[in-house]
Amino acid sequence: MLILPLHRTWTRANFPLATVLLVLVNVFVYAFLQSGDAAIYRQAQAYYEETGLGAIEFPAYAQWLAEHGRGAVSAQTPTAPPPGAMLAQIESDGAFLADLHADRVIRPADPRHALWQNQRAQFDAILDRAFSRAHALRFSHFEPGRIVSSMFMHGSLDHLLGNMLFLLAVGMLVEGALGHRVFLGLYVCGGILAALATLAWHRGSQGNSLGASGAIAALMGAYCVIWGRRKVRVFYWLFVVFDYVKVPALLMLGLWFAWLVVVPSLDPHSRIDYADHAGGLLAGIGIAFALRQRGLVRREFVDEDERIERTRHDDAELERAQRLIGEMEIPRAREILLRLDRDQPGRLPVRIALYRCARYQGTPAQVDAAAAGVLELSAPNDATARELPSVWEDYLKACAGTPRLPTATLLRLLPVLQQSAADDAVDGLLRTLIERDPSDATLAPDWFALCLRTPDGTPARRARLAFLLERYPQSPYAPKARFLLGQG
Repeated sequence: MLILPLHRTWTRANFPLATVLLVLVNVFVYAFLQSGDAAIYRQAQAYYEETGLGAIEFPAYAQWLAEHGRGAVSAQTPTAPPPGAMLAQIESDGAFLADLHADRVIRPADPRHALWQNQRAQFDAILDRAFSRAHALRFSHFEPGRIVSSMFMHGSLDHLLGNMLFLLAVGMLVEGALGHRVFLGLYVCGGILAALATLAWHRGSQGNSLGASGAIAALMGAYCVIWGRRKVRVFYWLFVVFDYVKVPALLMLGLWFAWLVVVPSLDPHSRIDYADHAGGLLAGIGIAFALRQRGLVRREFVDEDERIERTRHDDAELERAQRLIGEMEIPRAREILLRLDRDQPGRLPVRIALYRCARYQGTPAQVDAAAAGVLELSAPNDATARELPSVWEDYLKACAGTPRLPTATLLRLLPVLQQSAADDAVDGLLRTLIERDPSDATLAPDWFALCLRTPDGTPARRARLAFLLERYPQSPYAPKARFLLGQG
C-alpha cells in the first residue's frame, strides 16, 4: 500500500533545500559508510559456519521457539532454511538473543558452554566492526549518539528507497510550510522522540533499530496537522489499483497510522519497528500543534492550493460569463460576474466584462458605474494596462465625448494612460480635464509631455503645441511651445 500527498510541484521558489540535503546525507551514509558492512557480515557468517556455532545454536533456537509457542524450525529437516537464513533469523530475534546472552539457552552446565561462549564472543566481535552495528540504536542501552546516528542509516536498498520517496514527497510540503530551519528542527526532534519511544517499548530486550522512518513519520504527522481539514490531492496504490483522490489531510493521519503502526503490530514476525513509527507520528503531531500555536506555520504556502483551485474555478466562471455575453445572455452573465467581483474584488478582466454588460444592456448610470469600476483600478501589468485605453475610448463614445465620471477618477486614470503610451486616449482625457477647469495650470506639464511624445512635423504636434499656447499662455512651457512651433 502506498499513500502519498502529491498536490504541489517543485519550483525555484519552493525548492526544498533541507529535504534534498537530508536525502543526500541518508544516501551518503548508506552508499559509503555502510558499504563495507556486507563484507563484514559475510566474514561473520563464514566464521559462524566454520567454527560450528550453527551446530550448537540452530537446535537450541528450534527448541527455544517450541518452548515459547512460536513453532520449531529444525536445521536437519529437508525444508529447513539455509544456514545463512537461519543465522539472519536468529540475529533478528531480539527475544532469543536476550535469552542467549543471559545463558538461559545454552546454560553454564552444558559441557559446550565455555567453547560456545568464546566462539560467540568472537563472532559478535566481527559483527561489531560493521558500521551499522556500531551506530544502530540498541534496545538494551540508552546512547544519545546512536539515537541520532541511527536516523541516517538503512538496512537495505529497498528500505532506503522507500524512506527517501516519502521524505521527498512529504518533506517538500512540510519544509515549504515551516521554512528550512524549523523543518530541520522538526525532523531531528521527531526522530529523537521516535527513538525514545522505541527504547521505551523494547526496554530490557536485545535487538537494534535503524532507519529514518521515525523522523519521516514525524513529518507525516506534522503534515496532517498543518494542512488539517483542507482537502489535498493524494496518490494511492493498493495492489493493482492506483489513482488520485482528494481527501482532508487529517484523514490521512488515520490511514498512515493503520499502515505504519497497526498492520505491522498484528504480525508477530514483522521486523518493522512500529513503536518507532508510532512515536514519530505522535511527536510530529505534538510539535506541529505547538508550531501552529506560535504562528510559525506559513499560511500563505499552506493556502496556496486553495488559492490555485479558486483561481481556476473563477477563470472557468469568467470564461462562462464571457460566453454568455457573446450569446447576449446579459443578466446571467452579470450574476456570475458580480459574484466573482464580490469574492475577489478588483480583478480587471471581471470589471471589463461587467462594463461590457452595462454597455449592451444598461442605463447611463450603470455604464458610468461600470466604467468607474474599471478605470479606478491600477493596472497591475503591461498586458492589462493595454486594455484600459480601449475601455476609456469606448466610454467616451458612449458619452458622446463628454464623460460623466468624477474628476478624481479621471486624474487616477491619467498616469495609467500615459504609461501605456496611448497618446490619443491621453489627449482626450487631458482635454476633458482642462475643459472642466480652464484656470487650473497643473495639467500644463502633462500636456507639454504629450506634445513632446508626438512625432516632429506632424499636424497633431502643431495642433497640440498651439492648444498649449492658447490655454496656458503664461505657463513656463509657453516659450518652449513657441520655439518648437517655430522649428516647424
